[in-house]
Amino acid sequence: MVENNKIIDSKDISRLFGLRSRIFKLIVDFFKKNTKNKQNLDFKEKLDSWKQVYGSIYSGVLDKTLFFKHSYFSLILKSFFLIKLGVIQNLDFEEIYDDSISNDLEAFQIFEYEHFYWIDIPKKVFQEIYEELEGITFALQDLFIDLYQELFFADLRHKIGEFYTPLKLVSKMVEDFYEFGTLILDPSCGSGSFLTNIVIKILKTDNTSNEEKIEAINNVYGFDINPLAIFTAKINMFLIFLEYFNIGEEKIPQLNLFIVDSLFPEKYEMKMMCQVKKLYNSFDLVIGNPPWITYKDLNSNEYQADVRNLADQLEIKPFSQYITHIELGALFFYAVTKFLKIGGKVFFINPKSVLNGDHCFLFRSFSIFNDLEIWDFPSTKTLFSIPHICLKGTYIGKDNGASIKTKYPIKTKIFSDDIEFMEETLYSSLKIEAKGAKLILPVYQLKLLSKISHSPYKNKFHQGATLVPRTLVFFKIKEKNSQFVSISSDPDVSSTAKKEWNLEISERQVEKKFIFKSYLNKNLVPFCLKKFHRIYLPIDDNFLFDVEHLKAYSQAYELYKEINNLYMNNKKPTTNIQGLFDNLNYWNKLTKQRNNENYLVVYNASGSSLKSAVINNFKKNIIVPSENYYFSTDSKDEAYYLSAVLNAPIISKSIKIIKSSRHIHKRPFSFPLPEFDDNNSDHQEIARKGRKYNAAVQDMVNNNSTINANKVRMLLHKKLRKLDILVEKIVFK
Repeated sequence: MVENNKIIDSKDISRLFGLRSRIFKLIVDFFKKNTKNKQNLDFKEKLDSWKQVYGSIYSGVLDKTLFFKHSYFSLILKSFFLIKLGVIQNLDFEEIYDDSISNDLEAFQIFEYEHFYWIDIPKKVFQEIYEELEGITFALQDLFIDLYQELFFADLRHKIGEFYTPLKLVSKMVEDFYEFGTLILDPSCGSGSFLTNIVIKILKTDNTSNEEKIEAINNVYGFDINPLAIFTAKINMFLIFLEYFNIGEEKIPQLNLFIVDSLFPEKYEMKMMCQVKKLYNSFDLVIGNPPWITYKDLNSNEYQADVRNLADQLEIKPFSQYITHIELGALFFYAVTKFLKIGGKVFFINPKSVLNGDHCFLFRSFSIFNDLEIWDFPSTKTLFSIPHICLKGTYIGKDNGASIKTKYPIKTKIFSDDIEFMEETLYSSLKIEAKGAKLILPVYQLKLLSKISHSPYKNKFHQGATLVPRTLVFFKIKEKNSQFVSISSDPDVSSTAKKEWNLEISERQVEKKFIFKSYLNKNLVPFCLKKFHRIYLPIDDNFLFDVEHLKAYSQAYELYKEINNLYMNNKKPTTNIQGLFDNLNYWNKLTKQRNNENYLVVYNASGSSLKSAVINNFKKNIIVPSENYYFSTDSKDEAYYLSAVLNAPIISKSIKIIKSSRHIHKRPFSFPLPEFDDNNSDHQEIARKGRKYNAAVQDMVNNNSTINANKVRMLLHKKLRKLDILVEKIVFK
């Protein structure tokens, strides 16, 4: 129990009411008991209604477990609010409990609760909550951020692009950006971290009356597409008001928090309690952390079409090959200007790919902005799981006549791991064109990059085949005879598979000619591939899908029908792919491997550092997966030369300057790596080192099959320093 007069913060709330708490177990058990009754129409009706609302928000995860968590979370928030309000009003427990079993929160403009209400907390459990909260004081902060994070797992949040914003960064941005009394909007407010921080800043402002503070808070707006987020933000706000204002004796601020998709607000006009169009071109400031999600992750064909059209209207639509990489965060930066007045400012957290991704070339024209400023966190590994920046700009409207060249260089502030300001510098672009810019980097790095050119190997490396869902193609095998093998599900794959792709196969006979070799990226370490996996592919001798050819092999054909049916029943509704083979051969990446030569040089398509190996392909049965890029050659020396160069630390260090997010793709060949020359002694020496280091790492793997890439690099540290000297000589001379 929390002691009276103790201040309770978000950490305390997570401890008292999180997944491992007694309260959570009691309430969820109560849910389960009540839903066993088939006559529980309230539950069924509310579950169906909830699925309709969240079907467009969450993809493929609308199960009863998630609904229980939403229901639990909303009941806890409602209890917090009513207990705090009741204590202030000197109500006793019975009176507060009577209020709690009413689902009517509309008097407080909390309409979102209706999405989750179908049952009340049992009186005995409510009393435990009451005893925990009676007499305590709430910290002035986003109280529910930790509980929200704990209940709604990271993989679920990331499906809709939600990334928790560290409160220290929120505070730093608000302190820098917000001015008392300005009209400000967070267009994707989540549980309200930015908004609560702004409200607290207003309440702590010296030399201002409560009336002035209320007026300033009335200028704070928040939108979010998720009803649970808006409900949470409202309760957060109300609890702050209950701590600060004398309820019943003085006026309290209004809540301007609405369920709105800020990219397409007109679609929410009828659902809002205000006229959204009246807010256009009215805000002084827009701040926030919009969704970090890309076009390909959206679960609606209609929404994808809307996003494409909006990107086109905003004149930042990527070129066709990059359409699937459209960043919603980039769209938000431009789209929210419909709410800004001329001279208004926007300040967003975004993935760093908006600065260096090819898909954001047009975004970097900043055609409707001026006074740009970047906050960069180049050494930070603790804030988010992917590189990020904060980007600020002043809206100057369309047809402003400003040249793109006037936007550069951009003032940039560098921050440390603990979000402390370190230095101010300038960032500019590698290449500025009339409608876009190639890369945004520190000026000193651009001077280095301006001296380099592309490698002739850039067009000779190809991305591997899309061997997913892995559970449908990766198998363990036992040799039967010259024609057949016995296959079973591969535990290395099935143990990490999503529920919908779970396929259990045991000791099933299949014709051997349809079995190939591939591997998982985790088994690739510098200079060596630790382990192969077997895969089943329904292809003919030309690596094509021919159903008539397949029918001649009854076991392989029956297996294909089974896994293809599973694929068709569970594939994303947004994909136009017509069958499993079309997915495996996406962009012809499987069939083109038919012509691979005797040696394959492979490296990882994403990650923080390169890892490359040479694979012998004499039997022509190796299929490189899409997590890797590959080059094939009949020259053993060329293969080991390339593998050694790609494993050189200087190459990984250089591509970190220019790569987008964690993706590497073909960026190693943005540097002038020369073609292998048999008559070049440096090339021959690098190839010799490649073979030597391959043998050394193979010995490491034989002694410890679990050895990882970082351990290999550590053990080869001295050798890699020598390799760097040679690679620097031929690439960066």
